[in-house]
Amino acid sequence: MTTEIDFTRRLASVTAQAIDTLGSREDAERWLASAAIGLDRYRPIDLLQTSEGTELVKTLLTRMDYGVYA
Repeated sequence: MTTEIDFTRRLASVTAQAIDTLGSREDAERWLASAAIGLDRYRPIDLLQTSEGTELVKTLLTRMDYGVYA
């Protein structure tokens, strides 16, 4: 079970990574709230409820940094 503190920490970490990847807080927040093809159309923010989902989101952001989508 995810506590609110766990979720908040995951959100802060992923938001920081998304800002680095996408260039702005606004773009990062928009991306987090939108269905992502690389996440089987799940919204990244919804996957932050679990550590496994959070790792999927972080992995996708890292791949985006390197231009690797497949």
